[in-house]
Amino acid sequence: MSTPRRYMPVEHGFYLTSGFEPRWGTFHWGNDYGRDGGSGGYPIFAAQSGTVTAAGPASGFGKWITLDHPTDAGGGLTVYGHIIPEVRAGQQVAAGQRIGHINPNSATNGGVAPHLHFEVHRYVWAAPGPDRLDPTPWLDGASWPVSSRRR
Repeated sequence: MSTPRRYMPVEHGFYLTSGFEPRWGTFHWGNDYGRDGGSGGYPIFAAQSGTVTAAGPASGFGKWITLDHPTDAGGGLTVYGHIIPEVRAGQQVAAGQRIGHINPNSATNGGVAPHLHFEVHRYVWAAPGPDRLDPTPWLDGASWPVSSRRR
């Protein structure tokens, strides 16, 4: 059986700005990605193939996208927050496909610089706890998506 194809959710040039770790007296349940010179308007990509289960407003994220990944694509659910969706619920997406772009409005993400917040859930949407996975090892060996123009 082959290993499912995974892609980074952002293009080359982005880096981890805040990881899956304690932060500000609580726990940060995902990875934040940004880039020098600002991230607003840059595209985001599906980390694995799957089905869009949510695309739109979400508490704490401004707007988000969630993708359910079938077992043959690697399973689980990924979350993309502080973004502007370019897909709709029910849509099938391919691994590495552009699905949205980072919202340039800092007011939608707690007043910090625009960035992508990315989460990995073991099966389906899970409350904070052991079914939320550290995205860094999950993305180990992931390909960079084909770069696309800034929005």
